[in-house]
Amino acid sequence: MALNFTRMGPSTWVARIDHITLYLGDENGEVSHVQAGLAIKVAASLPAVRDAASAYLDLFVDRTKACGLADEPWWLDEIEFRDPAGEGGAAYAFHFTLDGDDGGLWAVEMRAFEDEHRPFRFERRQG
Repeated sequence: MALNFTRMGPSTWVARIDHITLYLGDENGEVSHVQAGLAIKVAASLPAVRDAASAYLDLFVDRTKACGLADEPWWLDEIEFRDPAGEGGAAYAFHFTLDGDDGGLWAVEMRAFEDEHRPFRFERRQG
């Protein structure tokens, strides 16, 4: 899948997959080549990695308590690509919302390995 990257401010680049916004870092005035390569791989397997991230959330989150419905789907709104300092390997975070969880933003951090993408951390922010 081809992605078109557009500059957004002095150090951020964006691309879109349907309604999902992807945020990538800047590297010497251009989109980070490592992050762009990872974004293309994620885009090519988006349903599978999105499902892995939402299944990871389901290990820890009771959606009935969070939004009132046990079967409310996790809505993927954004993907943020980053280079975690000192952690090795490229990482990215899916940002999900749940209808009925007003102001809640759920993030699942994923680490990309050569043969798989694996969730390793989640958090919820109230905005």
